[in-house]
Amino acid sequence: MATALAKSIVVSLNIAQVRQHGWARCIVGGGSMYLSIPGFLLLNLTLVMGLFAWVLSPLFGLPRVRWADHVLLARGRVAELYWLDRLNCQFCAYANGLCTMLNTQLDHLAGASPSPGAWRWSLAALAALASAPSWLLFDSFTIRVLYDLVISRCLRMHRSSRAEIHASLAAQAYAGAHPAPARWVIRAWKGSALALASLLEQIESAWCPLRHVESHAGVVVPDHHRNFLPGITPEELRRARRELHAREGTLSPRGLARPER
Repeated sequence: MATALAKSIVVSLNIAQVRQHGWARCIVGGGSMYLSIPGFLLLNLTLVMGLFAWVLSPLFGLPRVRWADHVLLARGRVAELYWLDRLNCQFCAYANGLCTMLNTQLDHLAGASPSPGAWRWSLAALAALASAPSWLLFDSFTIRVLYDLVISRCLRMHRSSRAEIHASLAAQAYAGAHPAPARWVIRAWKGSALALASLLEQIESAWCPLRHVESHAGVVVPDHHRNFLPGITPEELRRARRELHAREGTLSPRGLARPER
């Protein structure tokens, strides 16, 4: 049993990270990712579904964003995927898909024409206030502590500057047609979502660089998936391992740069 367990770890995709960062950093950094699962579940229920799907989208006539088109949990069907790879891939699929869905919802809200009805803004403000505690908890603990402080340092990832993100959003006039209070909230949400997306990209590109196998109409995957490799057959999986080793353990150009901040 112990031999099989050791073999599953050593020959898996994760060995690229162990070789680059060492066991201690990978155990602390990789293990900390699983502490964020309750936070992602809370984000899913309160903001992605509760606030956007059930309140803001029907209230302002925003396009429907389907959960099933973004959160794609089918990597478990990849042949000869070791149990640790399978677990990591499913987690990456959930976290990246949820973050992509949130960014899409924010873009729809930012680009919507503000309705003149004051009652709509009142309802939206009440809903936003109701979801504020869960979002603040997710932003302060899951993003800033777990990902930006612990995981990024252990795995030597590039951490995006919040000031630069917000300056970029202001330069783009992101949500510029909305009233000032709404614009400030939307940009704050977007800044956090973009910072998280950058870190999740680097994690997925290093630990789960296999393309999603879903092909139904409407599927939406993060932009960084264009760098990913097919991994259905055993030979494709072996090629993915070799590719990771050749690229210093990541398929993300952002991860390869690894600038210090």
